[in-house]
Amino acid sequence: MDISSRRKFNVKAVVLISACLILLHALHPVFVTKTVRANQTWTVDADGSGIRSIQQAINNANDGDTILVLPGIYYEHLIVDKGLSIVGEDQHNTIVDGSDTETVVTVAANNVTIKGFTVQHGGVGIKLAGGKEGNTLFDNTMLLNAYYGIYGDLCGSTVIANNNVSFNGWHGIFLYGSKPCVLDSNLIMSNGIDGLFIRASSNNTVTGNLVSDNRVCGIDIYSDEDPIRAHGLPKNNAIEHNHVLNNSCGVKIGYVGADMSSTENQIYENFIGYNELGLNMSGANGNSVHHNNFINNSIQVSTDESFNNTWDDSYYGGGNYWSDCNSADLFWGPSQNETGSDGITDFPYLISTNPGEEDEYPFMYTNGWLSIQEVTIVSPSNKTYRSNTVPLLVTTNKPARLSYSLDSQTNSTITENLVLSNLPAGTHNVTVHASDNLDDKASSEVLFTVTFLGDINLDGTVNILDIFVVAQSFDCTPESERWNPNADLNNDRVINILDIFLVANEYGKTM
Repeated sequence: MDISSRRKFNVKAVVLISACLILLHALHPVFVTKTVRANQTWTVDADGSGIRSIQQAINNANDGDTILVLPGIYYEHLIVDKGLSIVGEDQHNTIVDGSDTETVVTVAANNVTIKGFTVQHGGVGIKLAGGKEGNTLFDNTMLLNAYYGIYGDLCGSTVIANNNVSFNGWHGIFLYGSKPCVLDSNLIMSNGIDGLFIRASSNNTVTGNLVSDNRVCGIDIYSDEDPIRAHGLPKNNAIEHNHVLNNSCGVKIGYVGADMSSTENQIYENFIGYNELGLNMSGANGNSVHHNNFINNSIQVSTDESFNNTWDDSYYGGGNYWSDCNSADLFWGPSQNETGSDGITDFPYLISTNPGEEDEYPFMYTNGWLSIQEVTIVSPSNKTYRSNTVPLLVTTNKPARLSYSLDSQTNSTITENLVLSNLPAGTHNVTVHASDNLDDKASSEVLFTVTFLGDINLDGTVNILDIFVVAQSFDCTPESERWNPNADLNNDRVINILDIFLVANEYGKTM
């Protein structure tokens, strides 16, 4: 075969082999190895020689990448349109500044994390764009923005935690038609209108925040039946474990519109204090408000066209603590008619003149719902008794079901005036168990000793020494200087031959 023929053959062979490979790929793609790209970290340094713009790093990055931003002031308006982690090295010195215009940071993708920045001098600090989910804002400072520190529009599954959102012109945080979001442990203070404004949003959790010194409301849950946000009333929002202080209104729940149905928002275990108005309920039905401290608000609570709200967790769960509640605590029980205190005031706290709008079981002290069950054994005590009959007396700090076990035997229910009888001489232990209606349990144990009636000096033996004690007080009555009540064994108020006889009857017994 000449060179020309071989050249033609080689070309045909290459074409045939290529065609076979293409066909093999189409029929068996598993044989083709796919290269998986590793996530990359991009570093931004305002004063460096590499990437100096955060937006440039965003443009260069791919989903799943991390952008590390070194301290500096970055005069930018960021559009985050990829699922990135953007991390500032120093929250207080890594600053994104909007130069007093527009939105400083727009989160326009899912699964974005922004951490460790100060975001300032914009119309909006950070905007969570409509329909985006799974985003996290953590350890940031949003301040001195003209309108909102954080604005969330139809966002979901978003976490806003450990941020400082303060000194913004309108609302610190504004969630509009959003669900479900978690706002946890943020400092929200000194904003021009509300600290936190939840509008037409449901299933959000607001927990552990300090909300203070906002001009209008600390926390405002509101709906005006906005047709643009077809979410109806804000329902099932949980407002819990927050400190809401020094606002014009601490917490507000208000609805404007025809739908007056149950909304089931939960407000519990908050400290609501020193506001002009502690809690404002306006057109708000079916909400639960209990286990809160309402302290020194100029007006503790106001209701307007609000019905069927629950202000306590029945007995013994209890209601709220109200600093202006002056009722005593002399009784306990569901009807507060049994003698003995239980940490709940004896009369309800009136919320409004509407039927049922009252806290039936207000607490006597702050955080009363946190008090744990305590039980104390008054009798017997840790000593020796010259009797085989000892009363069992118990006190508790709140109502409880009581039972006891003597010498590790099966538990028995405690009734009034219970007596431990027919006790043999020797050491005994009694354990008392208490359990309240919340299944909060406590127990207490005492060791005590029972000796013989004639063992006057409690040395465990009846002998001549005990007869000597009786003899020293012989023929005495309680008016005598030598009177010894321990020697009056038959309790007839005179020490005589009958008492010596009782000692003699047990003479020689020992434990």
